[in-house]
Amino acid sequence: MNKLIAPLAIMMLPLAAPAATLTEAKVGFTADRTLVIDGHVYQGKIWATPGKERHEQAIKGFQPVFLLDRESPIGEIVLANVKTIVQFVIPPPLRVLGHDLKKNPVGEDRINGVETTKYEIDETIQEGHAAGTLWLSRDGIPMKLVGSFVAPQGKTTAVRWELSRVKIGPQPAALFEPPKGYSTLPAEALAPLLGLKLKSAGLR
Repeated sequence: MNKLIAPLAIMMLPLAAPAATLTEAKVGFTADRTLVIDGHVYQGKIWATPGKERHEQAIKGFQPVFLLDRESPIGEIVLANVKTIVQFVIPPPLRVLGHDLKKNPVGEDRINGVETTKYEIDETIQEGHAAGTLWLSRDGIPMKLVGSFVAPQGKTTAVRWELSRVKIGPQPAALFEPPKGYSTLPAEALAPLLGLKLKSAGLR
């Protein structure tokens, strides 16, 4: 799996967990992240290194950490306060932009202090139809995304994503690995607590 899974991160309520974009960034970076899914606003932090991401997001009194790997369709949620890890299948609306979609450059823009190329996306693939506008920095950082995903069954999900306060630099490898010695639970055990609908990836 490559390119951008979006960030569309990161957070599909009620379809999925707040997790995000798998980006095509060529550099490590940290940023503040705003994600809006069908009118639900999620503000959090992202740490990224080429191929991996870490998202931190407050949900209903919890402070879950979402770990994503570009090479895997499985995400992990780390709940440090209860020493638990939950694996879940990243849903199609988040995986769709992981495909090498055709991006049509339509101009240049400056997004929150970062120079970007603006691309139009309008493509149908097996998981559904993706359409919208994506702003990528020269390092491949997805600074902004405004678009929609239409599933084969016809359900449309509106997505907006934006990064701010971006700081480029190498990130510690430990940020993207789950802690040792934690218990593992199926996604169904955690989902009701967070108000999410998650598909279990099975226990390790």
